[in-house]
Parts: sequence; structure tokens; C-alpha cells
Amino acid sequence: MGSDVLARRFLHVNLNCASLEATERLYAEGLGLSARMRTDPKVATDGSILGIAAGETFCETAFLYDTRGARDGCALEAIEFFSPSLVRDPDTAPTRPGIRSTLMWVADLDAAASALRDAGVTVGEPVDGLISGTKAVLAADPDGAIIELAQAPSDVDGALFGGIRIAAIDLEATARFLTAIGFVQSVTERVTVDSVECAVARFGLPEDADRFTVAVVEHPDTAGQDPVPWGGNRQGLYRCALRVESVEKALAAVPDWVEQCGDPVWCPLPGTKIDGLYIAFLRSPDGVVFEFVERPLKFFSR
Repeated sequence: MGSDVLARRFLHVNLNCASLEATERLYAEGLGLSARMRTDPKVATDGSILGIAAGETFCETAFLYDTRGARDGCALEAIEFFSPSLVRDPDTAPTRPGIRSTLMWVADLDAAASALRDAGVTVGEPVDGLISGTKAVLAADPDGAIIELAQAPSDVDGALFGGIRIAAIDLEATARFLTAIGFVQSVTERVTVDSVECAVARFGLPEDADRFTVAVVEHPDTAGQDPVPWGGNRQGLYRCALRVESVEKALAAVPDWVEQCGDPVWCPLPGTKIDGLYIAFLRSPDGVVFEFVERPLKFFSR
């Protein structure tokens, strides 16, 4: 079967946060994303499907979208865990394996950086962006996730969520995984980061075109490290949800060597307009979790 049964587009990227209020203050008030959907924190969910040992889980989720909305944009799925509590992340090294940063395109880079500094956010000096491939500044969110702010090539209303960066233990292995689940690799290049030469490969999904980019970076300090552990309540950027027409057909098209975490499951979304979603979880060689989410294209038609 061809790639049309594999991943087609990004639906959301998960950020496990210590405080949903603080996260929304930055991404919604500071960058202009808005919560288009929320779950009911009083309804228990089954955390075991995400490797959380305590079966019954209480959490609150806000799906934060930019101005393109759910049909054309990728959400930041911010989750605050109440029970069991968030597994805190004491390690802030940018070269650890996993999803290390997001990309936000902004209309005025200098103004956006200045506004975040005024709001008390730590913002660095201009650098060459690893996701955007252009001039950018890096800001740290309350949970240690890095936001790459880059100048949009045309006018935008608020920030546009445009990509993620994955730190890879072995770029070749990660590239093999991504292409096996539906990604298309566009370019591989060598870049210098803080006087260290790194390999960077860029990937996209067929329906996203150039709206959402995955930059995979192989840094010498990442080599030999352990993958991100399995467990869905770990602080920071943890997993990605990708649209497929059929979970069953998508899994049938994935090679046997791709790690699948359990059987496909029905995941309720209490308190939202969506009853739930049929999902299968896969793990990359770096431990990054990718969800195949059964969400037929008809739901994105106007």
C-alpha cells in the first residue's frame, strides 16, 4: 500500500505542563494561540494507554490553535496532570533525545521577542533557527521547552505554529522511522551550532505542505544517550498526533520493526464535542511517541 494510508498531517503536538494557566498565559496571551477545545478535568481517563502506571488519571487538556484553526493548523495540546502528578524534568540540556523545541512564525520578530521579555520570559539573542532555517530567537517556556520565534515570510495574525525540532540519537535511524510512517524527507544539511557541527534533516507530511516542518538534529552530545522513557505524564514536549484515514490500514502498512506501544485503543475526550478518537501509539528510536489518529479527511472539508 502507498503512503496515502500512512500519516497525512499533524493534528497536535503534546506539551505536558506544570501549570496550564502559566502555559496559556504564554502561548495564548503572549503569542495569540487560543483554546478551541478543552477536556473535563473531573472525568477520569485511562492513563495506562499512555504507559502511566496508575490506571485512573485526572488531567485537564487545552488544545491551543493559531488563527488557522483545526482544519488548517496543528494544535499545541497542553496537559496539566493532577493524579498521578506530573513527572518533573530536572534536565534542561538541549541535546537530550526527544522533542526539544517548537517553531512559531511571527509577523515582527523584534516586537514579539521584546513583548515576551517584558512579560518575564527568557529570550535569547538572534541565531540561525534549526527548524525555520532563518533568523530566529529562542525563548524558554515555563516547562523548559524551547520556542523558536522566526520572522514569517508574509503577514500573519498572531503566531503560526510551524514545526518541531527532534534531537536524534542516530539521524539515519530516526529518518528511517519517520519515512516508514508517512513522512517525506526534503533536505539534509550540515550546520554549526555553538562551534559544533551537526546534521539536520527536514521532514513533512503530504497534507501539511510547507505549513509544518519536523527538523531532526543529530548533535554529537546526543549520540549514545537513552531514548525518552515510555510514560505520558513526563514534563515537556512528549508526543505527536498524526491524521490517518484508517488506523487498521495504516498499521498494516508499517514495517514490523517499527515499535508499536500496545494495541489500538479508543481514547475518550470528555467535555469536548468529539466523543473520542481511535488511536495507535508508535515510538521512534529516540523514544518520541507518534499517534496514528483515525480522523477521516471529511472532517477537514469546509
